[in-house]
Amino acid sequence: MKKKLLFDVEQLAADGLKGTGVVRVCDELLRRLVANDEVDVYPVIVSGRGDFEAYLKAKGLYKKLKNKIVYMPKLKSTTKNLNIFQKINSYCLIKFCSYKYKNILAQYDAYISMFTPISPVVYQSKLKTYMIIHDLIPIMYPDGCSSKFIKKFTDWMQRANADEYFAVSNFTKDDFLKYRPDEKNKPIHTLYLGASKNFSPVKDKKVIQKVKEKYGIKTDKYFLAVSELSARKNFVHLLKSFVAFLDETKADDISLVLVGPVRKGYDAVTSQVMGFEKYKDKIVQTGFADNEDLAPLYSGSTSFIYPSCYEGFGLPVLEGMQCGAPVITADNTSLPEVGGDAVLYITGRDEKETVKALQKIYEDENLRKELSKKGIERAQKFNWESAVQVVENAVRG
Repeated sequence: MKKKLLFDVEQLAADGLKGTGVVRVCDELLRRLVANDEVDVYPVIVSGRGDFEAYLKAKGLYKKLKNKIVYMPKLKSTTKNLNIFQKINSYCLIKFCSYKYKNILAQYDAYISMFTPISPVVYQSKLKTYMIIHDLIPIMYPDGCSSKFIKKFTDWMQRANADEYFAVSNFTKDDFLKYRPDEKNKPIHTLYLGASKNFSPVKDKKVIQKVKEKYGIKTDKYFLAVSELSARKNFVHLLKSFVAFLDETKADDISLVLVGPVRKGYDAVTSQVMGFEKYKDKIVQTGFADNEDLAPLYSGSTSFIYPSCYEGFGLPVLEGMQCGAPVITADNTSLPEVGGDAVLYITGRDEKETVKALQKIYEDENLRKELSKKGIERAQKFNWESAVQVVENAVRG
């Protein structure tokens, strides 16, 4: 008999149509688990946030799942624990919800959380619980995180008590066990992510040119960086290195293109760009780019650069490799697990070193072709089908 799995869809209800970060992981796993007959999936609503039915309709899943949605909208509130009022409220809700939701929970076999803490009400039931650990950034690399979120995330990790965990890299698994050594005897499965099949080499130069025009990329060549602009992504270092590269090489046919929204309260990149007046036409900030434009942007780049200081996995590196972009990335945290021997590594701390890497990849066409080929081959090792299999094997026991 198939195991009946409650799948926490809070992220998809709130942000499922945006397709970023954790949301993308939730989307990929849910759609594939539903399409596979090994596990019987029931989306569970744990808060009043967002519109999950809108997500289902957009993804063509509404008819298949509309009658399987499980509504327990008070569960999220039972996990709030930061101040005395929240603790009292959570305690009262736990008592109320334990009584109200007991019979509902008894109908299922397992519960998986994609990101947020699991309710004590679920822990107290007979359900087997699973939790995905994406990273420990707010604890291990708090720069750029608000003090409020650091406190909340720390509380989540301290109270995590799942029967089994999934970690998106071996590095993240090790980080989690450093912080929670008391969980070392529980199964922690490495759940490598995949990139969407939409990320593939775009060879039509007209398509690439159209996207370049859309985002104001005027030079023939460009270095590409894709991510939310925040301190952790290390884009100020990249900007300084790019300007030093232009000073040294006098190259006039290449730009640096920064794709992604600026994190609220973070203006260091914008301020830095304003300081490089003589190169203002060579530094392009696109803001948020449409998903369908990302593959052409990756494919048309001279190189994709990702100098991040800390990653739990590093999905943009995988996306870049899958599109055939020659990749330069930092040699820290989980990034070598993703890049293997298919990328050019930098420390992300030495400006001269980064300038040398930019110059090397700019001048050496054979190197670009070699990295592109290796990257496409390396990317095939990471796919959502394998990720779903890891989840299914764990849930089926």
